[in-house]
Amino acid sequence: MLSKNQLITVVVTTIGGLTAAYLLGIPLILGFALGFATLTLYSRKQGVAWSTLTHAMRDGATHTLEVVWILVMVGLVIPTWTLSGTIPYLIEQGLQWIHPAYMVTLTFWFAALFSMLLGTSTGTLSAVGIPMMGAAAIAGVPLPLMAGALVSGAFVGDRTSPFSSAHRLVADSTGTTVSRQYPAMAPTTLLGLGAATAFFLFMDLNGSWATGSSVVHLDAFRQQFTFSPWLVLPAVVLIGAILFRLKTRYAFMLSIATAIVLGVWLQDVAPMDWVRSMLFGYENTALPSLHTKGLLSMLDLVLLIALAGSYNGILEATRTLEPYMVALMGQQPSLPSATVKVGLFGLALGLVSCTQTLPIMMAGRNVLPLWSSRFPKEQLSRVIADTALVFAAMVPWNMLAVLCGTILGVPVHEYVPYAVFLWSLPLFTLIVSTLMRRRYITYVENKKAG
Repeated sequence: MLSKNQLITVVVTTIGGLTAAYLLGIPLILGFALGFATLTLYSRKQGVAWSTLTHAMRDGATHTLEVVWILVMVGLVIPTWTLSGTIPYLIEQGLQWIHPAYMVTLTFWFAALFSMLLGTSTGTLSAVGIPMMGAAAIAGVPLPLMAGALVSGAFVGDRTSPFSSAHRLVADSTGTTVSRQYPAMAPTTLLGLGAATAFFLFMDLNGSWATGSSVVHLDAFRQQFTFSPWLVLPAVVLIGAILFRLKTRYAFMLSIATAIVLGVWLQDVAPMDWVRSMLFGYENTALPSLHTKGLLSMLDLVLLIALAGSYNGILEATRTLEPYMVALMGQQPSLPSATVKVGLFGLALGLVSCTQTLPIMMAGRNVLPLWSSRFPKEQLSRVIADTALVFAAMVPWNMLAVLCGTILGVPVHEYVPYAVFLWSLPLFTLIVSTLMRRRYITYVENKKAG
């Protein structure tokens, strides 16, 4: 176990390096490598064998393979959907079916419903977010605002859907069940939905989303692409595959293959054009709004995610953080106090670990023995779902936030101020805990008496 000073040094070095890299615009992996090297060095000084460390690094990196696959697939799906005509066609349909005056609010609810159905934020942002970002660019909606609405909607399901792996992980980590944690999460869910809807509606009512220029852009789309209802198939295949619980990377592969078949048939795309777009991104001087990045632009992010996985592997194998979590909680915290401490622990893990999984698991497992002696387990589920789970989409170097920003083409720090559903939940969960404080004082008294 690292000493207190060593742990502080690791945390400060990791967060400082990542922050500096993010602000300077250099690859995040360079900043993260400082924290990784510091953690490795201190672990060795504490007597952890190299064989243990290398095994932990390998296991941690292996656990990121699914995320790496998704990032690679995103690097391929966006240019193939664009080159095939799918994205231009979906943009046209979106502008026709969604009233421009309420585009942001309706997009938020559209993404929320899709995410509840799919149970995945990345799948929702790929199927709904990519075309809606294009529609927003044409209609004149600020892209960070639209990205905030989409990420907010995507995380409604990521946090709440019974099909979401994160939602189920919260239940497993807190020793409760999905059916029992739903009622506990309902108050903050409704408050978060209400706050986000009110905010996006306010922005819609006070915005001046242009519609006249849309016609010009759509005419340019029609000159470059052959439109057909068949072009919705890549999105339908992606959604259908996820609904049938196919692994996300295989769902993306099927969607990419479908887009290529349609592109060859309808747009007469040559083989080398497919290769060029998938590697370097789609570019068309006549349609700059459709420019995308390709697979090669994802390589530095893939390396960052693999290194973050190794970092997490060391933390888990050495059980570095567990004793400090017990000390942080104290012996007899009130419900509001415990809520704040669990939230801060989840935030700290989100800043350091670069994952969504580790904060959920560690906050749940380490807090559970002390929490369950004073409060119901499902209330811990609520707190973790409203803090550790959603913080992952707000930390710029977190793997999930990186995926969100990459899919939508908007940096994390630009969409976070508009992702109201995410940052309102920690506030609402503290309010709910404060209102419930008296009830759980009685709960503890009854438990001691019984």
